[in-house]
Amino acid sequence: MKPVLLAAWLLLCCGGVSAQPQILAKETPDGKRTDFFLEKKDRPGTLTVFLTFTELHNCTSRPGTTRHEVRHDMSRLTSLRAADESYGVGYRYTWRYFYGPINPDADTAFVYRMPCSECKPVRVVRTVYVLDKYRKAPDEQQQLGYHFALEKGDTVYAMRRGTVTRVDVREKSGADVSFTTKSTDMTVEHPDGSFAWYICLDCDGLFVREGDEVLPSEPLGLAGSYDGEHYKVSVQTYWYVSNPDSEKRREQPAVMRRFFPRFATTDGVLVPEHGGIYTPVATREMVTREMTKKELKKFRSAGAASGE
Repeated sequence: MKPVLLAAWLLLCCGGVSAQPQILAKETPDGKRTDFFLEKKDRPGTLTVFLTFTELHNCTSRPGTTRHEVRHDMSRLTSLRAADESYGVGYRYTWRYFYGPINPDADTAFVYRMPCSECKPVRVVRTVYVLDKYRKAPDEQQQLGYHFALEKGDTVYAMRRGTVTRVDVREKSGADVSFTTKSTDMTVEHPDGSFAWYICLDCDGLFVREGDEVLPSEPLGLAGSYDGEHYKVSVQTYWYVSNPDSEKRREQPAVMRRFFPRFATTDGVLVPEHGGIYTPVATREMVTREMTKKELKKFRSAGAASGE
């Protein structure tokens, strides 16, 4: 005889509650084990799941919370094994999830490719919160990322290998608009758990979609414009760390930590200065350095076949 299974769950996520992933509990045919899977994963990239067992009966495990980084639908999170194999496990659980890995070992020394063409120099400006420009002194403004001044028709390139986790397509802005939060943008998750957020892209000139795997120098889209006259792309790089506020951690498990990456330029590898003008460098090694052995072999074979 098996006890009644007790189950309860709590879903807390960033960015809404529609089309939510779900937990699927499946008992093995012999009744000795119950496996827990994440199903209906609704976005590409990493999903961090916090699974808390508040009550366990006839189980070899103890109540508590485990954290799981899920990259594929129907990934197995954990298993509960019956202490007395003559009947099953009873449990009660809650769970919540967060889009992205938390506390990854992000490589801030990694050398990125600038998101623009290496055929001409580009002016780089550090961006700040819009309101900071009006209410704070320059040395008090919180810097967010880089703004690359481009021209109409210029291509925006991937700075590093990664998975396109989100693409927000919005209509073009009208004339005389200096800034809007409603510009087309996309987010790419890198292998080390960091992210790049590409802001102000042309909504009619996108070359990739959500779920695509991109490599450095791969075209992502065309530069966008807020006013139809000045073209640009802005990039912010960051990763997520555990929320230091323990009281808010349950509703907001993680907070963003931004960083300024190093880029390859004709002046060497450097962190761009505000207002500096640099010529990007893009090499074959930058494209291949994060490839697996299998991918590298295929890449070299393709190059040999094309005569490169």
